[in-house]
Amino acid sequence: MDSGYETSEHAGTLSDSEREVPIRVYSSDEDILSAYYTYIHPYFPILPPPEPGQVTDTPDLGIRRAPDAIFSSKSNADFEPSSPISLAISATLALIPHPDDKDPSGTESLHLRREQAQAFAQSAFESIEIESELIDSVIQPSEALSSDPLPLNRKPFHPRNPLENESIIALIMLSTYEYAQRGNIAKMRNRAGQAVNAAINLGLHIKGDEEGYYSEANRRVWWMAYIMVCQGSILSNSTPPILLYDPRFTTSGPTYAGDPGAWPVFLQSQQAITSATQFVIDLDATLKQGSNTTAIWDRMLELEAIIEPLIVAADSWTLSSSPPLSLDSSEMVVGQALRGIARIKLNSARIKLHRYCAFSDVPVFSKKHCDLAAVPTSTPHSSHPQTSASTPAPNCACSSTFHNLPSYSDMTTSSTPLSHSQSHSHSQSLSHTTSPPNFNLGLGVGVGIGLNCNVLPYTSHYSAKICLKSAFAIARSFTSLPYPQPVRREVHQPQVHSQLQPQPQNQDPYSYFPTMPTHTSPYARHSLSPTSNPGSISAPGGGIGGGSGSGGVGNPAPRMIPVFACCAMQSSYALIMLSYKTKAMGFAGPLNNNATNTPNNNNGTGTNNGGNSGIDAGKENQAQKLLGQLSEGLQMILGALRNYSFAYEALGGMRDQIDIAAQSVGAAASVVGDVRW
Repeated sequence: MDSGYETSEHAGTLSDSEREVPIRVYSSDEDILSAYYTYIHPYFPILPPPEPGQVTDTPDLGIRRAPDAIFSSKSNADFEPSSPISLAISATLALIPHPDDKDPSGTESLHLRREQAQAFAQSAFESIEIESELIDSVIQPSEALSSDPLPLNRKPFHPRNPLENESIIALIMLSTYEYAQRGNIAKMRNRAGQAVNAAINLGLHIKGDEEGYYSEANRRVWWMAYIMVCQGSILSNSTPPILLYDPRFTTSGPTYAGDPGAWPVFLQSQQAITSATQFVIDLDATLKQGSNTTAIWDRMLELEAIIEPLIVAADSWTLSSSPPLSLDSSEMVVGQALRGIARIKLNSARIKLHRYCAFSDVPVFSKKHCDLAAVPTSTPHSSHPQTSASTPAPNCACSSTFHNLPSYSDMTTSSTPLSHSQSHSHSQSLSHTTSPPNFNLGLGVGVGIGLNCNVLPYTSHYSAKICLKSAFAIARSFTSLPYPQPVRREVHQPQVHSQLQPQPQNQDPYSYFPTMPTHTSPYARHSLSPTSNPGSISAPGGGIGGGSGSGGVGNPAPRMIPVFACCAMQSSYALIMLSYKTKAMGFAGPLNNNATNTPNNNNGTGTNNGGNSGIDAGKENQAQKLLGQLSEGLQMILGALRNYSFAYEALGGMRDQIDIAAQSVGAAASVVGDVRW
């Protein structure tokens, strides 16, 4: 059987030093389920709420009992996960370094964890195929069309989840694995498509407000399958295979007792970013075909009217707490995480809407990510985009207003698109009530798309401010996401702590996870950096190399299931483009020069009789402050991606792409003083 998975040819031929690397395994399905609640459930709640005392993590030391075997439990030699769901969850858990791993970022550890996870993933997929197999298909194919699959006859992995849902959950988990670990978006979409088809076959999409023992489990399985199908279309920049607002999807949303409003806003954010992705697809097709732009004009206004109030509401949420919340049956920490992810997706959707007019979609990354194009291969490799100070901005009317830099108030207060009368001195602009001109459009010449501002209903200056505010909101929201709190099970006297009570000082949850090496950043940190300013806006215990919630030093456990990581690329793109635009206009200049201290050429006293010195100094100070803030935002995004990449290797590519660009941005802002948001 071809499962679509392949294990490395090096499996079973590891050196003695490799065999000494501790690998995370578990000694029972119960321990796997508890680890799921610790690491996966806060970000991807596909199973029912946990029971009291169930959120623990008790990994065993994995050993190989044969050269070509997978690692299995040292303390329970007879146990290996065997059901599709336990194998699929184990594939994700295997990516997390073992607590005793002294070098979790080392080549040997990465290699062994990759091999173990892949073996579990392959077994999970094969197990799904076996459970759907017909005996008659093997021994008597002529009777197979009249046969039904044999009923499942094994113990459920979760007592409140029906057996028939387990293969669907396994496919969804494999979908997240294919994206975040293996970087295979095609397989990610295939697994998600299989899951949603299986869920529809079981009627999980038409449950309505049905109540019953399995009702909550059915709701969670259906809607997470829906989310993954939508996410697959976003990552592949393609139209989703299902209708986003299909009236047949009547099943009620999941319920989180600690935050009943979390699911509706999370679903709205998923639908918003999926719609924004479709807008990007339609805009690109319109430009390439030179077709009428009226529909694009109207669609942007429609989506902006939907997304803007959602973001305004999201800005009022409190997404972090001190001390950090613990996961319990009320799932308040789940609601906190879903709201954080929702705010990330909403702001990413808004960047997608405004990115084209703000930046002409000039590529800044050397490799393609999500719907962001790569720098053309004919362009010499450089960490600077082609809009850097050494190269003029594209010949595009949308770039004509960049001499007006977004101010501090621009990014901290709401604003509206400039009307025609307000923006007459900057660029031609039309208000919401103005109809778009009826004309065809061709592609511009040179780097990026040569957009005329009349194609879209907003000015470049307004769109740039929107991208700026949304990029910062994404960076802050990533830092606010809760971290896993791996706590060993108390064997003799288990203790259950209320989510509103702080953990006892002698049971710091973060102290259980090993301190991971912190990679020194090649660019300067500023006063707002989470590692250098305890009062920064980052979440407690978070940040780049951040310590624990108790003030410990080192990196916390990796957050899991980052299927929305493309939002980090959207935010970084906006931050990088704004940085280069600021420097390209020449306002920042050499940041170690202060205009107020430069002698005037006319009288040598430092006083400009014409009054231009003060104006220039004000612009330079504003540019310096903005560059420092942009650099801080990039560092927050990098901190989140570094945390994810401790477990997921595919996200290392995103991290490295942003890091390359951030080095030059950080160098420009390295001498900026105390920056405040």
